[in-house]
Amino acid sequence: MRHLAIICLLLLCSTPAFAQKWTREKGAPPAPATEAYFGRVGAIIFNTLVPELSKQPERLSGAVRVALLIDRKGHVQIQKVVSTTSNRWVRDTALRVVRSVKLPTMPGQVITEQGHEPIEFQAEWSFERHD
Repeated sequence: MRHLAIICLLLLCSTPAFAQKWTREKGAPPAPATEAYFGRVGAIIFNTLVPELSKQPERLSGAVRVALLIDRKGHVQIQKVVSTTSNRWVRDTALRVVRSVKLPTMPGQVITEQGHEPIEFQAEWSFERHD
């Protein structure tokens, strides 16, 4: 049980904002609505993923990166999950979560800032056990 508590603590301390990545073109104006929306999307995925990964803490190691195309209704059109290690279980669990998660509708300001939709979202999280 102590191991599970440590894993959960590590996962909860790894905030989605820390790991999320998105890029704007050089010289592009700030995009606060996009950043806020990405923060929400990352938090939803992360908070859904943690309980699933915590079910088998002995298999928990590695990193997982998700890349999504999200439309204005919050539907994921394309999802790609890449485990940056050889941990197929982490990758498969993340893919299952991404396929089932319900994302919020994209605010109109995000589409205005981006100039198009769907928009690309990427996030990466690292997980490890401490015995």
